[in-house]
Amino acid sequence: MYGFGTGWAGRRVAALGLVAALGGCALGERAETLYLRQHRAATALAETIAVNETQNPPLAESLYLAEADFDQACGPLRHAGYLRLQAEEISTELEWDIINSLDGCALKTDEMEGLLWRVDPEIAAYFLPTPAVASAQSPRLSSSSP
Repeated sequence: MYGFGTGWAGRRVAALGLVAALGGCALGERAETLYLRQHRAATALAETIAVNETQNPPLAESLYLAEADFDQACGPLRHAGYLRLQAEEISTELEWDIINSLDGCALKTDEMEGLLWRVDPEIAAYFLPTPAVASAQSPRLSSSSP
């Protein structure tokens, strides 16, 4: 294996903080699920980039570009997770940014998981749910009941 680490407890604390910030409702549960999924995908992506920087630099460069799009789509959710880890409050503006970005972040997370399964199934298997499970967990607002 590549020496993967998870730091699961910290991510779980941040996700629980997101649920509290968004009122503990179905929206908060979707945000928690998505936060954990996108974080696992980002971790798998970072590991895949690290492995390919010397083995396949053109692939690593493509992955960096995909990472930039992924970071932009999930930025509000990631920022809220960071704030929760720092025991800081999430502003109402950030809450709205999270709500407005959930569908785009979910879509990018789905895309990133698929990309990672294609590029390096060994790393993907360590960090990510199988593609069928990931598809069933995708927390898009438009296909979920409130």
